[in-house]
Amino acid sequence: MKRRAEAVLQFNRFYRKFLGERHNELPCTSFSLTEIRILRELESGRTDTAAALARDLALDSGYLSRILTGFERQQLISRRASEADARQTLLSLTEAGRAACASLAAAAVGGVMGLLATLSIAEQEQLIDAMELVQKLLG
Repeated sequence: MKRRAEAVLQFNRFYRKFLGERHNELPCTSFSLTEIRILRELESGRTDTAAALARDLALDSGYLSRILTGFERQQLISRRASEADARQTLLSLTEAGRAACASLAAAAVGGVMGLLATLSIAEQEQLIDAMELVQKLLG
């Protein structure tokens, strides 16, 4: 069991490093990986409050608050009081926020396409199958 747990942790370290390297290859982005995760979560529509973002993304609420304040200054998000619960503030992307997400998504897809192009079709399918298996087993 310990060997298997260590193998999972090793893969996790590999994949985090891999993602970090891919992030550094993104053209013209000033966003950190955490900021991109927040923007993508807001874009998905599954999360609409700071508390839910902090919980879903396992982020410190103070750190998240600073990022959201920066997004607001950049006019990437807007805040409005919840009609259902005045204690909550709802977050949503502005047009500029949606445009930033679209640009980031296009760059990410292009980067992955470049990565996949280095593999044969059979290797691409093997990779996708392995990724789907990981999601199925752990999801």
